[in-house]
Amino acid sequence: MSSPLRRVPQARPADVLAGAVTETFTTSGSLDYWATVRQAESAAPLAEELATMVRTGRSRPALAPLATAIQLLLSTLDCADDTAGTLDDLLNLLLAVHAEACRQVPTPGLSDWLLNVQFEAGRWCPIDISEYGPALSRAELERYRAGVRRRWAADPGDLSARDAVERLARWEHDTTTLIEVIGGDLRHAAQYGRLARALADIGEKTSAQEWARRGLAAHPEDPPGAGLRSFLSNSGAC
Repeated sequence: MSSPLRRVPQARPADVLAGAVTETFTTSGSLDYWATVRQAESAAPLAEELATMVRTGRSRPALAPLATAIQLLLSTLDCADDTAGTLDDLLNLLLAVHAEACRQVPTPGLSDWLLNVQFEAGRWCPIDISEYGPALSRAELERYRAGVRRRWAADPGDLSARDAVERLARWEHDTTTLIEVIGGDLRHAAQYGRLARALADIGEKTSAQEWARRGLAAHPEDPPGAGLRSFLSNSGAC
């Protein structure tokens, strides 16, 4: 009598898997809405196969195919109508699985790979450094930090660089950088509100309340979107 439990499919050999990833994730030309949805549906089973490998302790042979899939998917997103968000969801899955694999298996050159997909892939690819950070050695983390800061210093208006600096500061609980990158020139009440909430998120409650009070002092009208009074009230400061 067969078991009612679904059996995990046997993983393909590494060389076959690499070819399958290249074939499945490579696209040509522009994809309209429905072509994009079909591409996501076509690639989903292979993405799940890679995820299963990582979840069952077979991260080493999955690492390179995962990295390839992510880079190919970024290229596809450049010319796809992903209004439905299906490819974006697939990208987030692949990034989460790749980060998990990197935490399980030493990944030399990971900092360079992260910088490349964030800034050189031709498309903004937000990286959750809190997921990848634990996989980085001290030297690799310093290399990543330096690359992100260098990018931001070269163009403070670059949204991808600003996002990377903020994510890194949140993960490292770097209050000084958070104030610098979120607060900026602090001309608007909303900047104070966002800064206060970011500081609260990393456990800096006193500093968060202080900046919220500064915001109210500068903008006593507390315009919509700032939420300074509600923040102070919810945080027990008034």
